[in-house]
Amino acid sequence: MKKLFFVAILAIVPFLVNAQSIKMGYINAQEIFSLMPELDSIEKEMSEYNAKNLEYMQAMEQEFSEKAEKYEQEKDKLPDAIRKVTEEELQAMYQRYQTAYQTLQAETQKKQAELIEPVNQRIRDAIEKVGKKNGYIFIFDISVGSILYKGDNAVDVSSQVKKELGIL
Repeated sequence: MKKLFFVAILAIVPFLVNAQSIKMGYINAQEIFSLMPELDSIEKEMSEYNAKNLEYMQAMEQEFSEKAEKYEQEKDKLPDAIRKVTEEELQAMYQRYQTAYQTLQAETQKKQAELIEPVNQRIRDAIEKVGKKNGYIFIFDISVGSILYKGDNAVDVSSQVKKELGIL
């Protein structure tokens, strides 16, 4: 038992000695992301994409509304068989509308993620360069709230990352 304790102490001592030289930094990644120049073009592209989708959905909605309105006006005069067929058509149209809405929503999220990924990668690359260049062991992101304590020796490396990205 004493040998195990002695071995454990010997294993820990080098880490305690080196703990004095551990450098840690932190950034606010959301702030850095919001300053990226690419966001303007991404926002414009997404706005155009969403406008096309909205136009398509409005056309579908208008077609459905017109057909439903016409049906409501004539349903009392229609034979049961035609009324049933028309109701099924309206139900199918509504189902297509819902499916289109869900599909376009998923595609919009996918497109936005595809456009943003290169920006996120640039930020990650800049953080890595700053970390390696300055000998940081860890760089934490305070924008996600994962830091419970920040000591006096912690260094805000946001300005270094911004400089690396050319946005300072």
